[in-house]
Amino acid sequence: MTREATSSNKRVRILIADDSEAIRVSLSSLISRLPNVEIVGTARTGTEAMEMIRRLKPEVVTLDIRMPEMNGINVLEAIKREKVETMVIVLTGLAEMEYRQKCLELGAQHFFHKATEFEKVIEILTYQVSQPEVL
Repeated sequence: MTREATSSNKRVRILIADDSEAIRVSLSSLISRLPNVEIVGTARTGTEAMEMIRRLKPEVVTLDIRMPEMNGINVLEAIKREKVETMVIVLTGLAEMEYRQKCLELGAQHFFHKATEFEKVIEILTYQVSQPEVL
C-alpha cells in the first residue's frame, strides 16, 4: 500500500501563532517530534497569522490571544466571518473564564493555559494525527 493510500499517514498541517519567540520555538520543537505533522509556518502577529491561514490553509492553528496588530480574538472573528475550516487551539496566558467562553463561542475547539496545560496541545495533536477524518 502506498503512503498516499494510507489515511493514517496523512500529514496534518499546523500553523503556530504566538508573539513569544520562546513559545513558538518550544511548541515547534514538541510538535515536530510527532509523526505525520508538518509545521507550515509560525506567526508573531495576528495579522501574519490571518495572512498565513488564508494562504497556507492549515488543518490546525495554535493561537495566542495577546498578539500585536490583531489579537487572537480578532483572528477567531476573521476565521468565523470568512468561514475558514481549521481546528483552532487557543494557547494563552489569559486564564480568565470570559476569554475561554469568548474563544469557544467564536469557534475555537480547545482553550488551554500556557502555564498549566501546554502539554495538552500535544495530546490533542497526537489524537488528531491518529484520527485524520476528524479534521
